[in-house]
Amino acid sequence: VPMGSKDTWNSLPPSADSRFLKYVQHPEVAKLLPILYPTAFNNLRALGDAERADLVAILLTGIPSGIIAGFQNYTGSTYADMLRLNVAIPQQGTNPYGILGGDLSGFPNGRRVFDDTVTIELRAIAGATYPLVHPGYVPDAASGVIYDVTPPASVSDRFMSAFPYLGLPKDGFSTPAA
Repeated sequence: VPMGSKDTWNSLPPSADSRFLKYVQHPEVAKLLPILYPTAFNNLRALGDAERADLVAILLTGIPSGIIAGFQNYTGSTYADMLRLNVAIPQQGTNPYGILGGDLSGFPNGRRVFDDTVTIELRAIAGATYPLVHPGYVPDAASGVIYDVTPPASVSDRFMSAFPYLGLPKDGFSTPAA
């Protein structure tokens, strides 16, 4: 969703998210990656202006039956950016990359506080989830090395072992890189 439309998008109920479908189907970041990194995203560039059904499934409808064995988080054809939890899949692991890390109990299947949703979504936009709907597509190797600002090895210190589980936020001034 473009920056100028974020406030509108955030103010509307999920049932109105269909207004923003075109931004999920054609994310700006997916167009920029091959321009910013011309040799790293050749396969993504080749997708051109293809509609991203993988992103629609992950972000707006849930993953339809038959794509991933046992996955049951499809909530129908109404486009709504909501968390969907598939209770048919037991807690399998703690991979912060969720489904992209082989952990089907992670994001986009509901959301655990330690799932690195920003990295998962960036990798998905870069094409890592496109084979879910187009099995012949091979994601660029670069899509698997994208990560959020904080390197993955240092995120565990942000959580506590008891409720409320989330550690204290860092102010960004005293600890800008942590």
